[in-house]
Amino acid sequence: TTALDVTVQAQILEVIQRVQAQFGTAVVLITHDLGVVARVCERVNVMYAGRVVERANIMDVFDQPTHPYTRGLLASLPQTGVERLVPINGFPPNMLKPPSGCAFRPRCTHATDACGASLPELQPVGDSMSACIRAREVMAKA
Repeated sequence: TTALDVTVQAQILEVIQRVQAQFGTAVVLITHDLGVVARVCERVNVMYAGRVVERANIMDVFDQPTHPYTRGLLASLPQTGVERLVPINGFPPNMLKPPSGCAFRPRCTHATDACGASLPELQPVGDSMSACIRAREVMAKA
């Protein structure tokens, strides 16, 4: 959807939704456009460094994200009445030499030494799944 005119994008998404409803099928949509995700999707997988770090109902991701990357991604979006964007500090990892443990750890404001011990797997956090060993603490601080 990146290179599409917004009108053409809306038309294409409408056709996809119509076909989905008509045939009762699922659609896998790969995009960085969270506006499209919010409009079209019911569930979302948020990926960082090639791995799913959060899986949830779309409203839960926007209302109560459980992974620090998802929080950072949402905070970096332009908002009405907010003049400065909040960037995610640091740089994406070099996947030829990935960091130990969580790939987001070098950029994460919630990281501890434990985050570097092993690669976190998706685990239940409420109705969502999060690949963060501190997800409950991160949610509590929101």
